[in-house]
Amino acid sequence: MATQLETIATNADTVPPWAAGAAERMHELDPELVDEEIEILREYGRECSYGDGEIIWQAGDRGPFVLVLEGGIDVVRPGGDDEQVIISHGPRHYVGEIVTMSGGRALVTGRAVGDLRALMVESNDLRRLIATESELGEKLLHSFILRRMRMVAERLSDVTLIGRTETPKAAELRSFLSRNGIPFESLHPDTDADAVKRSLARHALGEDALPLVVYNGNPLVAPSNRELAEALGFTAEIDCGTTYDVAVVGSGPAGLAAAVYAASEGLSVIVLENCAPGGQAGSSSKIENYMGFPTGISGQALMGRAYLQAQKFGAQIGVARELLSFECGDPLHKLKIDGNDTLYARAVVIASGAVYRQPAIERLEDFGGVHYGASYVEGEMCHGQDVAIIGGGNSAGQAAVYLSKRARQVHILIRGAGLAASMSDYLIKRIDHIPNIELHTHSEVEEIVGDTAIESLSVRDNQSNETRSLEASHLFIFIGAQPGTVFLGDEIALDERGFVLTGDKLDGNVLQAYGWPLERSPYLLETSCPRVFAAGDVRSGSVKRVASAVGEGSVSVQFIHQVLADESEGANS
Repeated sequence: MATQLETIATNADTVPPWAAGAAERMHELDPELVDEEIEILREYGRECSYGDGEIIWQAGDRGPFVLVLEGGIDVVRPGGDDEQVIISHGPRHYVGEIVTMSGGRALVTGRAVGDLRALMVESNDLRRLIATESELGEKLLHSFILRRMRMVAERLSDVTLIGRTETPKAAELRSFLSRNGIPFESLHPDTDADAVKRSLARHALGEDALPLVVYNGNPLVAPSNRELAEALGFTAEIDCGTTYDVAVVGSGPAGLAAAVYAASEGLSVIVLENCAPGGQAGSSSKIENYMGFPTGISGQALMGRAYLQAQKFGAQIGVARELLSFECGDPLHKLKIDGNDTLYARAVVIASGAVYRQPAIERLEDFGGVHYGASYVEGEMCHGQDVAIIGGGNSAGQAAVYLSKRARQVHILIRGAGLAASMSDYLIKRIDHIPNIELHTHSEVEEIVGDTAIESLSVRDNQSNETRSLEASHLFIFIGAQPGTVFLGDEIALDERGFVLTGDKLDGNVLQAYGWPLERSPYLLETSCPRVFAAGDVRSGSVKRVASAVGEGSVSVQFIHQVLADESEGANS
């Protein structure tokens, strides 16, 4: 999985800010190891040799970590006659990036230069090294991050998205690749007509096959998120019937915090995520009120760090693996996921968050220009265009400020008379001073005009009932939230709005109705099912803030230790 750290922009229109500038830091991106560090690596790896020009791994293989002792390695972006050498590593230098640690499939190819003698470390041993050898582990991890940042910034991989990004499916694929930090090239039939024709002809496909993702020479026609994740090899491989200490549902701030603390404390952890790590926070352009980041940090950067941290401690993260149903059990809970797979867990953390509601606008799902987050992906698509935002909360305000630097005009549409009741004061003041942001009060979108691309919006004044046309090519929606609890069925007690009840919100009548079997009352974040906890936005009464979600995710692990200890004592008594 991709990780995002620094904000060093060189081309803000086309490169995510967290990804740019990595190539300028070659001493960190490609450090030379000293004798003591090489000796440490020997404890975790094995020596191997290759002849000149021999392929060490291909794009699509699960690439290992390789330290050059003699000879060299060229890291190559495949492309037939147009292949590109990304970087060459000589003695004391090493090959590896984020995907190497996670055990995912390589996006590039490695080839020996001269007679190569090297140390090879497999993914499991590499994770053990990084967790155990703090100084060397930090150096390796930092270089892995910078290498993936460079790959994203310079689109250095064998992944190409072909299609019209104004259509819903192509927009979905672009967002999925970007939010998961996969470097890729994008070809549009209008602006890259010749390249698109050549690619379609190479694979004996017509334009009706678009959108198309090509990886390692293989075309994937309009793939689902799961098909794409499996083809690229960045989702966890889950063995049917596997039992974990903790299953975490959702990988937003609460879910990733639970995964980090549980895995770092020796528990076996699986995280199920149906799209991309980060949740709503991951799609935020900038978070400015999270403690420790006075100049702000993008949601994707913050969540990328947490994702990597969870992997470092051994948590498995199943991207594009949707939880279909849940059964409360004793001693094991049963989770059925898409693909007809089933896993079991001694404890569960429900951190599936909440999603923005959809307004009652006809054909809303037919347009690729409708968005529910405002990250660099959407900002790139909106460059020089007019955009409209529905909503008056902090997420809408952050999106407006971010998009104002890229869009020609930003329109904020709210049903009420002002922003003061729903938006932080610092954002209101900032919006007031940005000339290309216009606030439209008492305004509701009635209709989207266009075929698959948005041409304009029909907006009604909810006081005068007059309708006007508003020019916009993209629509951003940040209105209310509904909890992600469909998979729970009738297993867990919910409040009247569908959020999960926990702790003292579970009165005696509710506990009796759901068959609470224990003499003790539920712990603070525990649900109506023993050893199942809820954290973050999905929990009834939670504070909808990143810091609060992180806190709840981490605290839930302390309760998990307690209930597992109680369970152990009960078994021994």
